[in-house]
Amino acid sequence: MPVSILLNSALAATLAIAGAAQAKPRVVVSIQQLKEVAGPSPSGKPTSWVPAANASPGDVLEYVLHYSNQGDEAAKNAVIEDPIPKGTTFVAASGADAGVEITFSNDNGKTWAPAVKLTYEVKLPGGAVERRVATPSGYTHVRWTVSSVPAGASGQVSFRVRVN
Repeated sequence: MPVSILLNSALAATLAIAGAAQAKPRVVVSIQQLKEVAGPSPSGKPTSWVPAANASPGDVLEYVLHYSNQGDEAAKNAVIEDPIPKGTTFVAASGADAGVEITFSNDNGKTWAPAVKLTYEVKLPGGAVERRVATPSGYTHVRWTVSSVPAGASGQVSFRVRVN
């Protein structure tokens, strides 16, 4: 049963849970938008992440989607989707989260594939059609599939973008 969750006026995430109709998982998703700030952080690291109130071209933003199963049964194959914000470009390899399958779309969520298998078609001047592997600049959405979220459990997935 797909459930659309509007996170704010600019961002949306979708959560779908595959399972029996009697199952009572209740997965809740929230999102946090962070901005990379150069310079020593309080811990001495060369960069830090702070809540993003604004962004400028070249800034790197990180979207962290926190999920928790507040139901009384495990959520099986929970799917979390998020669009890549307009005016940004996905940062390659930034969406990999341990134990979670990640796929991408380059057609606004109509089709999905792992990064190395995501393709698009180009019509060449002679009329022939050529298939090419999509690059992160062409991604429109990111999707994570979490095989199981036990009752009471939580986790997070994330990805980064660069502001155009």
